[in-house]
Amino acid sequence: MRRTRVERGIYRQQNGTYGVYLIVDGKPRFKTVGPKLAQARRQRDLLSSKAQRGELAPPTRLSFAELAESWIDGFAALVAAGERGERTLENYRYHLDRHLLPTFGHKQMNEITTDDIARLITQLRGKGYAAKTINGALVPLGRILTHALRRGYITDNPLARLEQHERPRIHRRDQRVLDHAQITALLDASLPRYRTLLATALYTGMRHSELLGLTWTDIDLDNGLIHVRYQLSRARLDKPAERVRLKTQAATRDIPLLPQLAALLKRHKLASPHSADNHYVFATATGKPLSCRNVERRGLGHAADTAGLNTSDQPRLRVHDLRHTFASHLIIDLKLDVAHVSRILGHARPSITLDTYTHLFHQAAHAANIRQRMATSNFGALLTNTDSDPRR
Repeated sequence: MRRTRVERGIYRQQNGTYGVYLIVDGKPRFKTVGPKLAQARRQRDLLSSKAQRGELAPPTRLSFAELAESWIDGFAALVAAGERGERTLENYRYHLDRHLLPTFGHKQMNEITTDDIARLITQLRGKGYAAKTINGALVPLGRILTHALRRGYITDNPLARLEQHERPRIHRRDQRVLDHAQITALLDASLPRYRTLLATALYTGMRHSELLGLTWTDIDLDNGLIHVRYQLSRARLDKPAERVRLKTQAATRDIPLLPQLAALLKRHKLASPHSADNHYVFATATGKPLSCRNVERRGLGHAADTAGLNTSDQPRLRVHDLRHTFASHLIIDLKLDVAHVSRILGHARPSITLDTYTHLFHQAAHAANIRQRMATSNFGALLTNTDSDPRR
């Protein structure tokens, strides 16, 4: 396309748009701006300033999709070497396939702007995604942009320029812990298909993905243990869900199996058409693992609604709340210390357990301390000295 020089560094093209021309590291650079001369002047001054500071990226035709594929292949190699977790890789692939590639895949790396990222966040919010999910998508995006910055494909990370109010703000959800009456009501209201699964969640504290990844070989009825070794992956767009190794070594654990739960699991196995060692414990009619969404909505959601546990004045009950309920039993009823609770729950560090359940540990210690002090005080001794005649 023929260009006509208008002034220093600015040319007008045949189609009426203006372009900015400058030399960077001895190489000519031309950028089409738009139909307004004032806009071209601002762009010329901006690019000149960036070039003087060494912030102007060299020209590249590398697309986000190409670099993302290269980066994820490198991360997969680390997973294969045992240096990163399979679940982390699965999460990265999920967000790439679901959110990042459809939005940025066709763009060149140096074309992605902070405004582009802000628009993605706004779109995800508009679709009803939670802040935690949106933040999960930004993690691999940030990794890829950092990788591009290191390789010299870009000179600035646009993700880092997001303003605070544009970033998803994760609010810590209030924990829900069921009491004995609520546990009974929940199990009584659950559909037969989901009752054993919900009981296993309540009495083992396993994570949702760990429950759905259980096979019968993991259920050791003879020794009264559940061997937690795998979890169900998040299904990709082009790939069904499958069992993958746990994210951390601490998550690999053996959970004591309550005798009543063992009996329930034994009856569940006898009634199931999928009872071989490699079959999923909680399976569909075709033997595939149940999906997280079905368990949350048709299993737990139906039971909680029927039992009157989902009211307008509190968050809806989640499978993760059943894990909190189990942790409360370990702390309040069994009075286990933080190290034991951490091992049973599969936390990477006891500090995570303490941070999550500080209020429960304090509640247990505070209640025990008050009972002891009341029993040894003069106030408590009054009952001992009182005549036990019930007629008085």
